[in-house]
Amino acid sequence: MPKASPAKTRKPTLSPTRILTYLDCAVKYKYIYQDKLGRFFLKAKPQLSFGSTLHNVLQTFHEQGAAHTPEEMVTALETQWISAGYTSKEEEQKHKETGEQIVQAYHTAHQERVIAQVETIATEKTITCDLGDFKLSGRVDRIDRHTDGTLEIIDYKSGRWEVTQEQVYRDFAMRCYQLILSDLYPDTPIQATIYCLRSGISATAMLETEERDLFREEILALGDEIIYGDYSGLIPEPIEMCPECEFLRLCKRYWTKEKQKELIEESFSEEGI
Repeated sequence: MPKASPAKTRKPTLSPTRILTYLDCAVKYKYIYQDKLGRFFLKAKPQLSFGSTLHNVLQTFHEQGAAHTPEEMVTALETQWISAGYTSKEEEQKHKETGEQIVQAYHTAHQERVIAQVETIATEKTITCDLGDFKLSGRVDRIDRHTDGTLEIIDYKSGRWEVTQEQVYRDFAMRCYQLILSDLYPDTPIQATIYCLRSGISATAMLETEERDLFREEILALGDEIIYGDYSGLIPEPIEMCPECEFLRLCKRYWTKEKQKELIEESFSEEGI
């Protein structure tokens, strides 16, 4: 009887979201990606539902050849609407009205890109590159190709009103996307754009080859730290973002337990035990 082939070890995959979670708080990273506790603590939020709805509508718009009228885009918004997370009907209705304005304005803005012969080649696409010990992966909202061959990564922001070129240049996720796309399309100019859906304001930036190479080295070092790090002995420590964290009550249990332990030890010490 032939021997079974040994099971292949799946190469770890890191995304901008995973890496930023780790940089914000390694304990939170452990809760979500090591302990798999996200489904118990992460709740639906209005801004996430609103953003997902808009992403779905714009994806459908481009995948169907951008042939929709503004009125048809409003209808698509209604049929693809995600209601999770809203605290009241009034709050939800306000977001719907804002969404209608956004998709109609988006339709108008897109016509200008059609005139400029900018081609959308992908929407809501996961792109991945191999960095040795791990893969770097991200889901981009849109990729456009310009007449000179330049590829443009476009990231929608449903909650922001303004953005600057410097902010795009410094944005961690946009740097990751440029790095990945440059590996997939070598010798092709890659630029990144953040597009504020509420205002129509956008800004564009591009990493030079030397800057991408330096960022690659930073990601490699950071990836090794994340993948090979020891999470078993992590101690939750209060930081600025704690009040907004979904996992705060888990850490509070630790702090309460440690405080009780400290009081008991102090009591024993005072009694000479």
